[in-house]
Amino acid sequence: MADYFPLLARAVSALGPNTKEQRQALYDRARKTLVEKLRDPTFSQADMGAESEALEAAIQRVEMDARRRAEPPPRPKPRPRQKAGAAPRPGYRDRPPLTDPKKPLRIAAGALAVALVLGAGWAVYQYWPRTLSDVRTIAAARNVPAPAEQSDAKSDYVRLRQLVYFRTNQPVGTIMVDKSQTFLYVVRPNMSALRYNIDLGTECATLAGLYHVVRKEELPANKSVQQSVDMSSLGARVIYLDKDYRIHGSNPAAAARLSEGCIRLINDDVIYLYDRTPLESRVVVSN
Repeated sequence: MADYFPLLARAVSALGPNTKEQRQALYDRARKTLVEKLRDPTFSQADMGAESEALEAAIQRVEMDARRRAEPPPRPKPRPRQKAGAAPRPGYRDRPPLTDPKKPLRIAAGALAVALVLGAGWAVYQYWPRTLSDVRTIAAARNVPAPAEQSDAKSDYVRLRQLVYFRTNQPVGTIMVDKSQTFLYVVRPNMSALRYNIDLGTECATLAGLYHVVRKEELPANKSVQQSVDMSSLGARVIYLDKDYRIHGSNPAAAARLSEGCIRLINDDVIYLYDRTPLESRVVVSN
């Protein structure tokens, strides 16, 4: 799910003049662009709903910020001025100091608030390990095979397959591999890309430049035992590039051979990429 708030905030700040009508026109264009992007058959109904909700939430947040900035600052109330030479009010100096009858209530409310904060902190400290364990259990229940060295990183939302904002001059459908950040991007329309987390093997230590998809292969279930052993480190799917480089999956059972291969994805991601990558697709690899 993309984060639309930075894009909308920059677009609103560039409006001239920044009026309510201009902002509403900008929001309508953003909604229209999203509708056109979600016509892609790869998006499910749940994905379409989530992206629409994210866009509307970002629009509300940007509009609130714009209205807050447009409101004039409150003007201080003028203090009454005493006429020159006027005598002070009679009896003012003889009056007792003012007292605040609600001061004890405010002190009691502040003490109660401090006690609640301390109690909440103690509860979080006591139950945090159990909550973290539950989260890892739920993540493991997805039954997505992944290398042991990536299992903890995959619990991070940033490392999950997702649609992100992406600017490039490469055509739609191009696969772009960023070796330094260990991400693989598939360029989509409207300055977006589908991002995958990757791991790098020893075969692609010198990999850099422009390549093309020349062959695709999947490991059928009826292959021989010896062939399965030979292909185990490549996972469920293999996408061959020219010059014998490969984009492939990974098999947890071949943990001792995880240094082999080239551009590795978890099997769930490589199957998704395999089904949507035609032959002769461009692949750009950068260090």
